[in-house]
Amino acid sequence: MHKRILLGIDAPVTPATQLALRAVCEFIDQAVPGIHLFLLHVIPVPNISSPTLGMYAGHMQSASYTSDQRSLGELALRRARTELENRGLQPEQIETLLRIGTPVEETIKVAKELQADLIVIGSRGNSRRQRIRRFFAGSISRRILDLATCPVMVVVPPAPPHMKKPHDLVKWYENSITHYLQEHTGDLTVFTPQEVALTFAPSPKKEPGRKEQAAAILALEQLARSGLLCRHDVKGEMRYVND
Repeated sequence: MHKRILLGIDAPVTPATQLALRAVCEFIDQAVPGIHLFLLHVIPVPNISSPTLGMYAGHMQSASYTSDQRSLGELALRRARTELENRGLQPEQIETLLRIGTPVEETIKVAKELQADLIVIGSRGNSRRQRIRRFFAGSISRRILDLATCPVMVVVPPAPPHMKKPHDLVKWYENSITHYLQEHTGDLTVFTPQEVALTFAPSPKKEPGRKEQAAAILALEQLARSGLLCRHDVKGEMRYVND
């Protein structure tokens, strides 16, 4: 039975990470007591030396990330810990780790350091955007599967049902955001129009354009006027928070 589980956490917490958190909770519900869960967030910085695993210029990486990245990583880890505790895990069963480097290398390194029995990572699916990203950068989950010395659980999102293109894009985004908030009532979520247009795009095979982004803005504004979201201007960028 697995005892030490390493779970990768995105920042901000993505739907893929949410699925991984749920999968871990279901796994732990069926397991014997004594499991310890390590939550790992890696602040990504360029690998500026040999691509060989474990060989990178760590002394030069400290200037390659910002305080905002660290803050986002710490916030994501806190949110993940809170969700796990809300689902019944004890605080002493959870430990958070923040590392700097490339996600694949750091995940493998930490798993070896901890002598992890299982690595759990979320997959972001097979949208057009993700296929393009994997074409140029490769699949993180695939590389971890290839390099890990312990079992790896990749939590894959369910395939979206075939849906006709909506006639009212604003209503589509409004309903999608509302449904998401109903499914994540305990989470503090920050939305931007660009993220909404991409995350809740009517067609996962098509990159959202100006029409979709304009509809996302109108949907967010309507939800802000209704009181479901609060609008904040952060350095000229509009963000919408469910607080």
